[in-house]
Amino acid sequence: MLIDMYGSFLRSLRTARSLTQAQLAEITGISQPNLSAYENDRRSPTLDVANRIAVACGFQLVADGGPVQRRLPLPRAGWFQLEDLPPRLPDDPPDEPPTVPWGTPHQTRLAVIHDLQRSRELLP
Repeated sequence: MLIDMYGSFLRSLRTARSLTQAQLAEITGISQPNLSAYENDRRSPTLDVANRIAVACGFQLVADGGPVQRRLPLPRAGWFQLEDLPPRLPDDPPDEPPTVPWGTPHQTRLAVIHDLQRSRELLP
């Protein structure tokens, strides 16, 4: 018997990004029936599968031991279906720099997000 452990966690990752199981299946290459089985605790995902789902939803898995944290490496290149995007065209606009750089503390990230939300509410 499997322990009800991963299903609600994986579902919360997916729903946090407003993705359907079909959309997540398309992004990750994991079949929708398998995603359903993971979310309903009928199957336990491997660590690699859980990591792929987390990254596809914009998260990174971290082992938190209090003052010590270990981040799982991002999945190897090649499993994202969008990796074979066409080359940039000369008239393509430049990519915008990230709003918050890598390594910014969590509280600072939250403050920036709240400030952005407030500024958007004030715009006409």
